[in-house]
Amino acid sequence: MDNSIFENTQFPYNIATESSIEPLKILQINLARAKAATNQLQETASTIKPDVILVQEQYINNNGIPGIPQTWKTFSSSNQKAAILIPSPKLKPALLATKVNMSALKIQTSSFPITIISAYSSPAQDVHTTLQEIQEIISSLPEEKIIIRADLKRHNTLWGYRSHDNRGKDILDFILANNLKIINKPDALPTSQRNNSVGWPDLTLCSQSLIDSSINWEVLEEISLSDHRYIETTIASTVANQFYKRYKTRHGNHLRFLNILERRKRLAAGLLLSSYFTLTDNREGVGETYDSEADLSSGVHQQPERPTAEEKASLWIQPSTSY
Repeated sequence: MDNSIFENTQFPYNIATESSIEPLKILQINLARAKAATNQLQETASTIKPDVILVQEQYINNNGIPGIPQTWKTFSSSNQKAAILIPSPKLKPALLATKVNMSALKIQTSSFPITIISAYSSPAQDVHTTLQEIQEIISSLPEEKIIIRADLKRHNTLWGYRSHDNRGKDILDFILANNLKIINKPDALPTSQRNNSVGWPDLTLCSQSLIDSSINWEVLEEISLSDHRYIETTIASTVANQFYKRYKTRHGNHLRFLNILERRKRLAAGLLLSSYFTLTDNREGVGETYDSEADLSSGVHQQPERPTAEEKASLWIQPSTSY
């Protein structure tokens, strides 16, 4: 059976697609384990309206992140130092993995699916541990569109520092080995500032397959109440959600439900029939019928009647409203 028949977005069964009109917006911030910064995040999100928020060193209390709405979906690393937050209840992410130092999920846009990773490595930690976890996700998704937000606290001139260290070189080797692109701008504002010290520890990377997409990356000057600044990444592809209609039959209206179901069955049968004739158009003898044994012996046979364009069009029944 040709499964593409049922995957056709025009197939009006019980599948619906909902798309936004705004580009995908990702907000990034290291919250410095500060309660005030975590509380501030909700206010900032209400203004910027991001689709996805990637955080590191979030404030934790009772294994949760206080100060954010309970309606937000939260996907944290097992050490709870990196997380992905989904403010919109309409966005339907698929969790890929939660590891010690990172969390990864997939969302669907109007143009393509995209994998999003949030990761963290402390200055005292071997950065290769976090890089290996990210590597496992990348290796399992060849040619996938991926965006990575990681606070790795390593120095390199390519992401803003005035010099580089050996750990920064290790990260650069990882970037080159995986054919990733650095989205950070070398002349951007510092992503971190403490007293008189500034830094650019917050990296945003993407796969080469995302380069053709229009990506805008910017360090924001909004108040964060953290020693890190907000970073906004915008990708020119709108968010799209596919969901299934469900019918409530517990409280009656059974006859109406059966009528809708019968129409859907007729529609599916019509599509399968139409697909069968299309597939057999160029195959001699396939799908043909013989009137009699005499026809078989003489080689005379005829094609069965096929539905006209008007008859095919009549098979497309508009979906009824869910109830």
